[in-house]
Amino acid sequence: MRTEARGNLVVTDSSFRFLLGVNYWPRRTNIRMWRDWDEGALLEDINAMKSIGVRAVRLFLLDQDFVSSSGDVDQRQLERLRWLLDRLGDNNVAGFVTLLVGHMSGRNWGIPWAPDNDIYSPRAVEGAASFARQVAERVRDSRGLGGWILSNEMSLVRRASRPEEELTLLRAVRQAISSVDSGHVFSAGDVPDSYGQAPHLVRGITDYVGPHLYLYDGDPVRHGYLYSGMLELFSDDGQSPVILEEFGFSSLQYSEADRAAFIYEALYAALAHRASGAFVWCFSDFPDEADTPYLWRPLELGFGLFDRDGRPKPSAESFRRFSRELEALEGLGLEGLRRSSKALVVAPFYVFGEYQFADYRRWAGGLYQVARPTLLAHQLLTMAGAQASIRYEPELREDDPRKLVVFPSTISGLTVTWRRLLRLAEGGRLVYVSLLRGLGQMIFMHESATHMWGELFGVEPALRVGSPGVRLEGSVRLRLEADLGDLRAGHEVTVGLQQPVLTYDVRPVDAEVMATANGRPIAFAARRGSGRVILSLFPLEAVLADLYYVSDWSPYAALYRALAVQAGVEPTASDDPRVEVQVLSDGSRGLAFMISHWPGELTASLPVKGDLVAGNSQVREGKAVMPPRGVAVIRFG
Repeated sequence: MRTEARGNLVVTDSSFRFLLGVNYWPRRTNIRMWRDWDEGALLEDINAMKSIGVRAVRLFLLDQDFVSSSGDVDQRQLERLRWLLDRLGDNNVAGFVTLLVGHMSGRNWGIPWAPDNDIYSPRAVEGAASFARQVAERVRDSRGLGGWILSNEMSLVRRASRPEEELTLLRAVRQAISSVDSGHVFSAGDVPDSYGQAPHLVRGITDYVGPHLYLYDGDPVRHGYLYSGMLELFSDDGQSPVILEEFGFSSLQYSEADRAAFIYEALYAALAHRASGAFVWCFSDFPDEADTPYLWRPLELGFGLFDRDGRPKPSAESFRRFSRELEALEGLGLEGLRRSSKALVVAPFYVFGEYQFADYRRWAGGLYQVARPTLLAHQLLTMAGAQASIRYEPELREDDPRKLVVFPSTISGLTVTWRRLLRLAEGGRLVYVSLLRGLGQMIFMHESATHMWGELFGVEPALRVGSPGVRLEGSVRLRLEADLGDLRAGHEVTVGLQQPVLTYDVRPVDAEVMATANGRPIAFAARRGSGRVILSLFPLEAVLADLYYVSDWSPYAALYRALAVQAGVEPTASDDPRVEVQVLSDGSRGLAFMISHWPGELTASLPVKGDLVAGNSQVREGKAVMPPRGVAVIRFG
């Protein structure tokens, strides 16, 4: 089989086939698979995969089992890999081969050509490229080869000190493989918070971005939306194909019933957001509990879809159900449908970029923490029915066609960004910006978010010299002082702060006061050209991301719905914000995906008129009756 990146999708043999997959170590031999080779056990596992509809597996070459200390590749192991890929191909399963396995399941393993773990040194890069070339030469024409993955989370072996270190390794291995095999996709396989998964850096080097997502959140609704938001973040507004390369939880951590429901929920989120595939971690539990590294990482024994005795767990049944429904949806013409973005969220430059003396990602505690306001804005727009994409700030265009552009809870923006936002407003867009000056212990006093307070926002700074900012704490009452979309002046929303907030203070010049916080002007609107700019000094998105739990998302979704209506975006949503709605269409017909992010039962209105064609919900009188983390797919047109 051949795989390639085509537009924002990975296609197989020239057609889109959602790569429904698992990360794989054999049930009986786990990480010992290559030195304790057991073909009978492998065939047993492949039959189990086939029984639940697995289409792709991610394989791992434990390098110390393939390469001697002198650098010689074990030809017997290459024959074993070839045998396994052929057996997978016989069952129409694509094997994605992971080449550099220095980290796995809580332990760093030996890399023969980099004994000191200096994987970015010229010698180690040469060794990785040589190994990749030899493996590719031997298996490039095997029946089951689906793609190449450089590593398993190499940044946990050693993190690159600068982008070019990791990109040099990526390029070298890509070139080595391409010299003998140009028929299969290639990706980095690193952790999300790495250079190898930054879409703007690896575009043109890798064929897709493959985030590994193990996300935690005190709020179950926000947790469900996080996976959707992360897929959009790494897609970079559809510029990069995405495969959810790892996701899952251990049955030893959580309720198996809820874990099974979560897997179903996350698989549908990946499909609805036009990811090219999703690989559950992992295929099976392992019986040999004393094996390294499970000895000190017991949770790693319980991530499987099958238990230690080879019996399917409830999560395997969820996987099998999704597989059957996926085939039905593909039969309805899923390949010809596209996801159309109605609104744009701008991810600040510091989410992926590193700029001197503006390393907010490190100060905030990593990519996930610094990206949370962006993901929260995407969540609120989705709740409001304004189907949204996320684009990295340095790639924002002045001619972006979306009617609504949101730059949420930003600490600072690039100088050129503010000019681009002005041009967007002048061209008829509604531009909404909120600013983050301080939240809890994260305080950014020695900053100015923008240099265009007056020209863009119609205000001027009013803080006294040396002030850390206007402090808000406890309960904050937000009140609209002017109409906004479908909300009238006087509309109020109260937010209980978990930590104190510091805000800027400004005076309007040619802007009107749009809203107040506890009676103090907090949001301003200014006409610019044929459009409008709204500035909020209250970082609502960062505040909502910071709360441990939000009891009712409706008031905040209503504010974002008002923004969408004001911008002229026609919302498509359910009446329950806990239910995500995504629409795929070809202009005349389509599918509306309703995905519940609630761990209990609920009933929600249908966003479109049509027929129920997939999912585990029931439809009664224009309502979807949804089980915990349930799904309903409605065909319309």
